[in-house]
Amino acid sequence: MAPDKVDVVLLSDEEIPTCFEILSKSFSNGAPFVDIYFPHHDTPSGQAQGSKRLLEWKKSSSDSTFLKAVARGNHGEQEHIIGLAVWTYMKEAPHAELDKDENVVEVWPDEDDREYMTRLWRDYVIPRTQAIAASDGKGVYVLELLAVHPDYQRLGAGTALVKWGTKAADEQGIKAVVEGTPVARRLYEQSGFHAKIGEMRFDTGEEFAGRRKPNLIFMVREAES
Repeated sequence: MAPDKVDVVLLSDEEIPTCFEILSKSFSNGAPFVDIYFPHHDTPSGQAQGSKRLLEWKKSSSDSTFLKAVARGNHGEQEHIIGLAVWTYMKEAPHAELDKDENVVEVWPDEDDREYMTRLWRDYVIPRTQAIAASDGKGVYVLELLAVHPDYQRLGAGTALVKWGTKAADEQGIKAVVEGTPVARRLYEQSGFHAKIGEMRFDTGEEFAGRRKPNLIFMVREAES
């Protein structure tokens, strides 16, 4: 049954595991970057590790806002979480070296997996780094994660989660950016984003030529008054 109302509110620490499960189900091994960045996210051990990383991120970054989309009914149904988003206000460029932010040996114990993710990350952060550099010190709002439970998609949760960040960006008069998947492109375009890079480039070397590469679009939204 479709919810009568979807609200966006702050996510608590205790709700991180539930939201990570939603993230895993939302992408369902259909997004190479998520599969690589959150190894084995569809397994109990992978979900435990992913939840731990999200919680550490939430506690360590005062510039990141963790949100949940909550479905509410008008007939006594219990409210439940159907989506999540993480928006970060970035005034400084992200680290190009993954090991400055992650325990890479723990997360990617296989040396080849670790090296592959490290190379992907160096290219992944280039567009947002350039956007920050071009902001004249104002910074940008970055939509770092967006996921909606497959059973509750197309009900407005994704739009509401995106709107939270675009509203915050408008209030400060700065751009919002996202590295989006082709599946989510229409949602972002309806929210005012346009594609600045139609297909992000990942140059990981010949030794990784056989591996799946992310298919991502770098999208930008200008501030609206």
